[in-house]
Amino acid sequence: MASRIALFYLHAALLFVACAAAQATDTFTLYTEEYPPFNWADKKTGAATGLSTDIILELMRRAELAVTAPALMPWARAMALTTKNANSCLFSMARTPEREANFAWVGPVGRNEWVMYARAEDHIHLSSLEDARPYTVGTIIGDAMVPLLRANQLNLSMVPYNRTNAPKLKMQRIQLWSEGRLPGLYIMDEMGITGMEAVLTFAHYDMYLACNKGMDGNEVARLNTLLRAMYRDGTVKRIYGSYGFDNYAPRTEQIAK
Repeated sequence: MASRIALFYLHAALLFVACAAAQATDTFTLYTEEYPPFNWADKKTGAATGLSTDIILELMRRAELAVTAPALMPWARAMALTTKNANSCLFSMARTPEREANFAWVGPVGRNEWVMYARAEDHIHLSSLEDARPYTVGTIIGDAMVPLLRANQLNLSMVPYNRTNAPKLKMQRIQLWSEGRLPGLYIMDEMGITGMEAVLTFAHYDMYLACNKGMDGNEVARLNTLLRAMYRDGTVKRIYGSYGFDNYAPRTEQIAK
């Protein structure tokens, strides 16, 4: 009888160790999109790079978590996969009220300011989103601002990739382009598109690593603690500086408490 009890406890111990090992070796899948300067594909290697990419990969290194190389894909698809698949995370996502309950949040890893870009020669003047109703507004499918734009009854032209909208605006296929200020400037500079101006600033949101909402709460808290340490030790500011965006680095007092 004693030997059977001992054998039972031995099997239980082995099962516990096996489960712990399996949990320790879980690989997190990372998704992102082309959204420079926060995240984009390096032209030479095709690998994801950018402000948020560097911050998140350093965070995962410090957390000693196994992660996939961030997969770049259209934003709407990346959101659907993160919502569906356990142990998956997406960046850089604006944390909006509409999204709050759908994900587990780690961050912020950056801040984004949304503006309306227009051709300078069109002399468009806006004081509110309502003023944009006479125009066609370009945006991307699944963008954080879509609910706000729709709530203001704007005429939207939506595409899978944000790089599509800059040339559409240049060719007058849309009259306004709803985009983050930094991503818009980066894209236009890269594509050699000039003569555009921001005619309205209409939203500010923090950008996060958004994980499947089933992610363990203790793990979410641990990642946020490690990220706060990265702010305090200057790592986040150094990453922003390495891309020439020193003045845009989120300040320590802005991070999640």
